[in-house]
Amino acid sequence: MSGIEDMVNQAELDLGLGEPNKIQKWYRDQNGSAFSGNFPWCDASITYWAWHSGNQNAVTYGGYYALTTAHAHAFKNHSQWHKDIAGIQRGDIVFFDWGGTDLKAKIDHVGLVTGVSGSNIYTIEGNFDDKCDRHTRRSDVIAGYGRPSYVHSTEPRTGFVTFPGKSFFVMGRKSPIIAAMHARLVAVGCNKYETQTNKDTWGTGDLKSYSAWQQKLGFHGSVAQPGSDADGIPGAETWDKLKVPRT
Repeated sequence: MSGIEDMVNQAELDLGLGEPNKIQKWYRDQNGSAFSGNFPWCDASITYWAWHSGNQNAVTYGGYYALTTAHAHAFKNHSQWHKDIAGIQRGDIVFFDWGGTDLKAKIDHVGLVTGVSGSNIYTIEGNFDDKCDRHTRRSDVIAGYGRPSYVHSTEPRTGFVTFPGKSFFVMGRKSPIIAAMHARLVAVGCNKYETQTNKDTWGTGDLKSYSAWQQKLGFHGSVAQPGSDADGIPGAETWDKLKVPRT
């Protein structure tokens, strides 16, 4: 599962990040050489946090955004766009126009809302003054915001990573969630890894180790038996029992 707190937690991990950085590299790896060099990464940050917290369907509709105007239009097309700041809340994706208009075509920047107090909007933003940091914004620079349909967004946050969904676990997926899972599988005696490198990237070692965990819980089958109960692909029941800690 995923939600607002997973999204915010993922953003908090990158506070202080400068450039060039891992977000730019990850976005380039996903989208090609057109995003070479030190390209603007404010919306790439939102995309990165969404994909690495299991919120990609809610925040980016399963896609990738580096262009703020395109991302704002996506929220508009899904009837999830709101002008100004009325009703804005934690977890919203807020878009800025330094010129003070409400026009999506004029949007300059984007951030993640972490809180609201009166007319003050608290955010985490990538690529403002070339780093990721917290900011306090007011309505005069806010064009509007997108309201993602977070899954289980009202659940209280615990000390463990909520299940990100089976579609999260695909070959080559890189995430601190996978690194934390790796450590837990080793800790519970299900270490079938042939190497301890690339711990944050989903691969065959993860499949074999998670299959061992499923077998330990009484499930039958193996990685070599697609469709079996112990096929190595995490499910909500076994994931919750593994208790993967938040990093």
